[in-house]
Amino acid sequence: MKTCPLVSSAHIPRVLSILLLAASLNAQHESWDSPLCTKGTLSVPRGSHAVMTCNISNTFSDVTIQLKNRIIFDEVPQGNFRFDGWELQVQGGQARLMIKDTQDVHTGLYFWHLHGLQRNYRFTTLNVSEPANKERTDATPSDPVKHSQQEVGPDTLTLVGVLVTVILILGLTGIGALICYRRHRSSKFQWIRASAPDLRRF
Repeated sequence: MKTCPLVSSAHIPRVLSILLLAASLNAQHESWDSPLCTKGTLSVPRGSHAVMTCNISNTFSDVTIQLKNRIIFDEVPQGNFRFDGWELQVQGGQARLMIKDTQDVHTGLYFWHLHGLQRNYRFTTLNVSEPANKERTDATPSDPVKHSQQEVGPDTLTLVGVLVTVILILGLTGIGALICYRRHRSSKFQWIRASAPDLRRF
């Protein structure tokens, strides 16, 4: 009895090519970078610490970070890098941008150019706001003017009050003496004038 094959030999190469294509697509999918970054807007108080991250499933070849139209880090490889208050750590598939003391200059749209096995682009916005407890921040001893104002005690205020009082008394006494002197001089001049003979008659 003759048996028929279930699959003809003509279809075997086609089935194998489909299986190979599926396997290569699956392998390619596993090698995609699949970046995960800090999304949307990050808001931090002025003077605080800010961290933005981008991670990929592969190792970074290089990372470029741009703020507005200014390139902060340009195609940096693996390692730690610092520039004007920014610090970038690139290790394996992790990139962390850190700012220790956030100020207005750090505010804006950050454009990440990520290069692993592919090139990917991501955006993160950093907003720097006023501290929540501004009064407490304003009264910190790091401000020398406010610190010196805090050190003014009741003894210092009493001394200032006494000095102001003495200066006022001396000033008023001097003004009174000047007025008396002018009046006395004026009346003396009138007495001399009245007692002197009129020389125009001669």
